[in-house]
Amino acid sequence: MNSIRRIFSMGTAALVLGAGLLAGSSGAAQAAPSDCVGGAKGFTDIPDSLSGRGVGGAGAVIANFGGTPWAVASYQMHTGNVGGTSMGWGVLSTSSSTWGPGAVGWVWMDVTNDNKVSWIQCGPFTTSASGARITTPAYPTSNSASRAFRVCAQVTSPSPVSGITCTPWW
Repeated sequence: MNSIRRIFSMGTAALVLGAGLLAGSSGAAQAAPSDCVGGAKGFTDIPDSLSGRGVGGAGAVIANFGGTPWAVASYQMHTGNVGGTSMGWGVLSTSSSTWGPGAVGWVWMDVTNDNKVSWIQCGPFTTSASGARITTPAYPTSNSASRAFRVCAQVTSPSPVSGITCTPWW
């Protein structure tokens, strides 16, 4: 009986530790849009329709259900002129043909000013609409080698969940 309790206790401890590590590692759970909208932390609000030059890579996030894509979204980093200043921002576009009921697309942008030792997370911003396009607020670019950007995305729904993927630092 003691060995069953010990196994159960160790299993419970491992589960709690694992849940804590998982919760602590999720970038999307540690920040909020309010951290960077309305001019907070040097960010500038931009319209979702703003397009710039694609830089730093792009990718797709796919939540599969039973081996079939349930929700598909693409993400990328853009740079361009915003109010006379060169800035970078993230873009997420959801698929109009593959977007299951209850799917949610998430996008956020990380900015570092100390060569990736630490960073500011802007977002996540979400959409549940198929064929949607959303952007993060923009942040000034710099010639400094210590400033870098990356854009991250994820797709969630009632069952399938994609992994979090990010562009390389740019």
